[in-house]
Amino acid sequence: MRKQQELDYLRLMRELKAGEIRPVYLFYAKEDFLAEEAATELVKKIFPQSEAGAASAVVDGKELALEEVLAMTDTVSLFGGSRLLLVKNAPYFAKAQRFDKELVGRLLVRKHEACLVFFAPELSFTAKIVKELNARGALYRFEPLKGYALQNWLKQQLAAHGKTIGGENLAFLQERIGGDLRNAASEIAKLAVYLGEEKTVTKESIAAVCTRTVQADIFALVDAAVYGRTREALLFLRDLLAAGEPALVILAMLIRQFRLLGEAKEILAAGESNLAAALKIHPYAAKKITQQAAKTSEAYLKRAVELLAQCELDIKRGRIEPVLALETLIIALGAA
Repeated sequence: MRKQQELDYLRLMRELKAGEIRPVYLFYAKEDFLAEEAATELVKKIFPQSEAGAASAVVDGKELALEEVLAMTDTVSLFGGSRLLLVKNAPYFAKAQRFDKELVGRLLVRKHEACLVFFAPELSFTAKIVKELNARGALYRFEPLKGYALQNWLKQQLAAHGKTIGGENLAFLQERIGGDLRNAASEIAKLAVYLGEEKTVTKESIAAVCTRTVQADIFALVDAAVYGRTREALLFLRDLLAAGEPALVILAMLIRQFRLLGEAKEILAAGESNLAAALKIHPYAAKKITQQAAKTSEAYLKRAVELLAQCELDIKRGRIEPVLALETLIIALGAA
């Protein structure tokens, strides 16, 4: 079995713990909140917290040429005696950017104390400078967290607030608040305040405090429709519409959910037990779909697919107002 590659943010945390500090960091920040967390840890590691404000500076890469950024680090006094420069929105490593040899040399061979961290929203992986930084281990990709990596991050966030959580409740929390880390951190902070001195996170506390995600409401909507709870399903639909979700987006998510349900029935019928791996979805989602699959018949799924296809066609051809079309669909799914 091939060893799973270590996530770059975990690699950075491990390096910092070991005291390894690089002169240059290139953060490819698809998940900007995770990259910001990493930068905060870097600042704390390089300097005592009491010195962090004076020892680091932040500039916008859109407003400075790379030559100017390097000049700031070469002449430390130019940015107030700082020894760590964080360059947000760094455009220097995207496609169509060109560096002369002298500039590349100045970037790669740091002769001064100042440490450079570039936050790059775009990268050209074929660019020589990017290849060189990657070869030196200075390129860190901050991708959105999924699955167990996201669960571990959630547990760490809760632990920082002095809270613990069990497996089932952790999966429920993840499904409830989604994978946007900035939003997740905010929801966890709210949860910690709500719990007060209580250490253990419960399903009830999550339900009471944490705002549902669109995906959570789609799960609940499908659940209600499959189990014949039409009135409840309509309430979930109206919640989604009230939250500003477009009718066609809701329909697309319903189509995806019923497609997964159909695939799950086939996979389970073939004797496959690891539905999460087979469908490439989270174990909690797999558990929910397994429960739904046990409730639904082939005839129901066939009818559901027909209803979904007809609803999409009616909306796109302008035969019926989208919200009315979705409400009619939900009622028909319940009746089916």
